[in-house]
Amino acid sequence: MQNGGGFVVVHSADNAFGSWKEFNEMIGVGGWGGRTAKSGLCLRFRDGKWVALDVPGPGGSHGKARPYVVTTREPNHAVMQGLPARWLHVSDELYDRLRGPATNVTVLASAMTDPNTGGSGEEEPVLMAVSYGKGRVFHSTMGHGTSQMKCVGFIVTLARG
Repeated sequence: MQNGGGFVVVHSADNAFGSWKEFNEMIGVGGWGGRTAKSGLCLRFRDGKWVALDVPGPGGSHGKARPYVVTTREPNHAVMQGLPARWLHVSDELYDRLRGPATNVTVLASAMTDPNTGGSGEEEPVLMAVSYGKGRVFHSTMGHGTSQMKCVGFIVTLARG
């Protein structure tokens, strides 16, 4: 990846290799896999922009699976061009509190987690583009199973990613 190429990370693939520094740099943020609050920063939407913050809590979690609204954050990015500003994703796990170096990450789309169903109550990244050396990474937290992968938004963004 340092010398170029592409890498796609879908849903729980970001749970792997919690202590592998380079993998975590490639995916930007991840969950589980031994990750804790000491594993890095969380991406948070503050004052209209994404910032990496040191926040308390676990290294990855999600509330009860439910349909959620995805908000496009980078409408001019090739993955997002022509997609609605907001669209409904099917019932899926909505990852929150993902942690990592959180560098070279462009959040393409996000969704609000519901604290009433166990979520963080924060806007969380669901689609990300990450630069790693000369390589490019597309990271989607959506797609827990085949039912979730039938969502048109998932299909379009995965194909473009």
